[in-house]
Amino acid sequence: MPNGSLDDHLFKIESNEKRLSWPQRKNIILDVAKGLAYLHHGIKPAIYHRDIKATNILLDSEMKARVADFGLAKQSTEGQSHLTTRVAGTYGYLAPEYALYGQLTEKSDVYSFGIVILETMSGRKVLDTTNATSASTILITDWAWTMVKSGDVKGVFDEGIREEGPRGVMERFVLVGILCAHVMVALRPTIADALKMLEGDIDIPRLPDRPLPLSHESFRSSLLFSASISERSKGTSSISSM
Repeated sequence: MPNGSLDDHLFKIESNEKRLSWPQRKNIILDVAKGLAYLHHGIKPAIYHRDIKATNILLDSEMKARVADFGLAKQSTEGQSHLTTRVAGTYGYLAPEYALYGQLTEKSDVYSFGIVILETMSGRKVLDTTNATSASTILITDWAWTMVKSGDVKGVFDEGIREEGPRGVMERFVLVGILCAHVMVALRPTIADALKMLEGDIDIPRLPDRPLPLSHESFRSSLLFSASISERSKGTSSISSM
């Protein structure tokens, strides 16, 4: 793809280079949502990507986004609500139920998509601790949740886009990102509903409380344990595929 990846435009640009505009970010998020909706609902059996992240979102000459790298993808099993499989993916983007128990559903991809929304809207990495003020804000989900609950949704926006777009629409994207990346799988929307929320076709429900921040020691220890087991078995520095 001539314009590289979303990661390149969020985290690898020089200080004098132009950052993504609000319309570009909006369209990229919608493109990814539509791609995932096709994988989950447009084909049978459905495909779970398992590695939705900024580096796997490629941009064409018109800055249209494409979901790429299906090396870890899994087909769903007819009549089953989830697959049980060895954990694969990238630390930080993994849904808790998948990282801890190997339970893979379409909402595991929805969680990762929520992370991508928040990264795209904020320009902040999922595990970036540069601006963290405490241990409870290590992950982007906890940081964004804290900002929204304090009434500072605008504070989640990347500084370069804060005055570019309609405030209500930009806030809606942040809220959908937080909802998609909720720690409780039952409280996440399907990707089809998430897309409708992003486009304003259905209302966003009141954000449910988060039982524990994902940076809580119980989550972090379990996730790191899963990663270390996989690294030893595959001899790589990331959580590996089957």
